[in-house]
Amino acid sequence: MQSIIAYTLWFTYTLAATSSLCNPLSATNCPAETALATDISLDFKSESSYFDIASTESGVEYGDDGLSLTLSKRFDNPSLKSAFYIMFGRVEVSLKAGKGQGIVSSFYLQSNDLDEIDIELVGGDTTQWQSNYFVKGSVETYDRGEFHDTSSAPQDDYHNYTIDWTNERIIWYFDGTAVRTLTNDSSQGFPQSPMYLMTGIWAGGDPSNAPGTIEWAGGETDYSKAPFAMYINSLKISDYSSGESYSYGDQSGKWTSIEAKNGKVLGRLNDAEIDPEVNSDSSSSSESSDSSSSSSSSSSSSSSSSSGSSLSSSSSSSSSSSSSLSTSSISGSSDSSAEVSLSSSSDTPGTSSTEVEEPATSSSSRTSLSSTTRESESSSSSRSASISASEDSSGSKNFSSILSYIAILVSILS
Repeated sequence: MQSIIAYTLWFTYTLAATSSLCNPLSATNCPAETALATDISLDFKSESSYFDIASTESGVEYGDDGLSLTLSKRFDNPSLKSAFYIMFGRVEVSLKAGKGQGIVSSFYLQSNDLDEIDIELVGGDTTQWQSNYFVKGSVETYDRGEFHDTSSAPQDDYHNYTIDWTNERIIWYFDGTAVRTLTNDSSQGFPQSPMYLMTGIWAGGDPSNAPGTIEWAGGETDYSKAPFAMYINSLKISDYSSGESYSYGDQSGKWTSIEAKNGKVLGRLNDAEIDPEVNSDSSSSSESSDSSSSSSSSSSSSSSSSSGSSLSSSSSSSSSSSSSLSTSSISGSSDSSAEVSLSSSSDTPGTSSTEVEEPATSSSSRTSLSSTTRESESSSSSRSASISASEDSSGSKNFSSILSYIAILVSILS
């Protein structure tokens, strides 16, 4: 029952967080999504036109060491959201996770129709991180998450986390070594819609969260120990498609329905600047329709040099002119949910809804939770839930309504 309540909380938050996004599966007039259609490399020593601050601007800082996202008080949720989308591609981030019980550092891709690909780290877990994915917001099963060992504490050292996503498979890398492969014949579906990037830090251990969520995050957050901060000193992104924008040709949610204006889906697959040292032939745990719930941490023990990177460090502009992204073209991203910020992550892209995980692999990297109590998979919805109501007056009204709704659901479920 507790896990059901935790799921209800997360899913409700997810719905609220995605309310300002136009979901192409339920609406027919969604605007086209600005395409990256090139390769870029960012060090975040200064603000980038490729990313907008999605929440808690006071906690976002740029400097010689890169980007820092700092949670200083309850309800802070400092986060960035890309001003562009990629339609298949490779994303490589050099990240140091935030320390602290109940603190979650997230980096993920999410689509407007709720596909999602995640990297999550819990502040109290010094030995592993979690990969996860969601398809069209579905939380019918709870065994998509996997845990992967780290070579050193992810809160003490920068590590390289890479997602390589095509129409055939998704490969997660840790420090240049492939640790997990998801193929497109998975029984739980396969993410295949244009995605934007999100990153941020939030308190999964906030006392207002569901018990399962708090336990997944490693325990209740002690805000007297704030600030908590995560860091990124390098981000490399390659869009495997070309064109000016991506739009949905129908409401199937299939990649074959995506239209690239003045370009082609997968049109840059062979042109992207990929480091040959990191490739999809590396040993990894592969999962298909019969093994989507495979175990996690053991598959990544082979992590090695943190220098393993994928895209060339220089922003590649050699692709066709249609694939170059001008900063002016992305400043007015078609997605109007900047305020949704990190609120979308795990489960349902744009707002990760959490899964209520049972004994199998599950939510984002939790610390020392027993496998039988992994109830809620961190998701965008949970992250959105941590946004302070004081930041957005309308948000506070929605938040109150959500809490009322949750109370009713909890009473019914109890």
